[in-house]
Amino acid sequence: MIGDHYPSVSLHNVAELAAPEWTADGDQLCRVPASVGAKLNVSARERVRGPTNSELRFVPDGDDVEIEITLSAADRTRVWPFWGEFRPWEPFEIGPEPETHAFSVPERLARLEADAGADAGRFDPRVCRLRFERAPSVALHGVSGDCRPPTADELPERRYLAYGTSITEGAASSAPHLNYVSHVARGIDADVLNFGCSGSAYCEPAMADYLASRDDWDVATLALSVNMANRGFTVEQFRERADYFVNRIAAAHPEKPIACVTLFPYFADVIEGGDAQRAADFRAALREVVADSSHDTLSLVEGAELMELTGLAADLLHPGDTGMEAIGEGLAAHLESRLE
Repeated sequence: MIGDHYPSVSLHNVAELAAPEWTADGDQLCRVPASVGAKLNVSARERVRGPTNSELRFVPDGDDVEIEITLSAADRTRVWPFWGEFRPWEPFEIGPEPETHAFSVPERLARLEADAGADAGRFDPRVCRLRFERAPSVALHGVSGDCRPPTADELPERRYLAYGTSITEGAASSAPHLNYVSHVARGIDADVLNFGCSGSAYCEPAMADYLASRDDWDVATLALSVNMANRGFTVEQFRERADYFVNRIAAAHPEKPIACVTLFPYFADVIEGGDAQRAADFRAALREVVADSSHDTLSLVEGAELMELTGLAADLLHPGDTGMEAIGEGLAAHLESRLE
């Protein structure tokens, strides 16, 4: 998205700008339009107004040009600046008061010789990417300096769309580039559109309709859905919603591979008093939905086979960095086989 308000930058994984509630001016970066959010459960409505895995991107007009970006956030959060695939030492923090940060092409990256065989990866190293964490709300207040949005040849050709829970948002990963979605994107040379909904991925028809309406992605994963298993939905309710969700998206994009991922290993499988049978039933329901579908672009991935139990954080629900990497590698391998 390149907004009329900010023509010199690209707002990636941003569908709409809104007035922030914590500050007098600026534009809140929202992953999903308010018209769609209004049809979701209250928690999901809030989550999709946050900038998880969203990015502010620009290319300075010269290696010596300094670009100033002014940002704020409802709560303290970190922003991770990348130049293409290359990450500087540390992120920086923003909070409720607007703060301005300056950026220019790092000296050694300016001297990188692509013609000499240097592999700069999926992104041109002169593309500055301000990557946002799993933060509730971030606003852009201003851009100054001579810059432009990146062109198509400076970005990955392929786009990967991910839907799921807080695991998809990267809740327990140390940084946004370490969640499984980011690992998958690197593995298949793709850009990312992340529509994870922490604690609220209920496979709602409005979200299915919205993702089906988007034509800016090439491959997708739908991780369905430990939130429904943990929130009292019956297996039949899950099956009905999952059936509409995956088939609605597949019908709208009959040429695009879509991998449906069953529940990752989690506490219900292993703790005393957990409900391993319920977890198994949810996995079986998604298995049946995919098997019964008429869309051969749909495939199934067994989430429980993607990682070891020890890849989880201490809550035995969210994968830590080790688990995220394992999930990412497994899903990337599966998607590559479907893209061939």
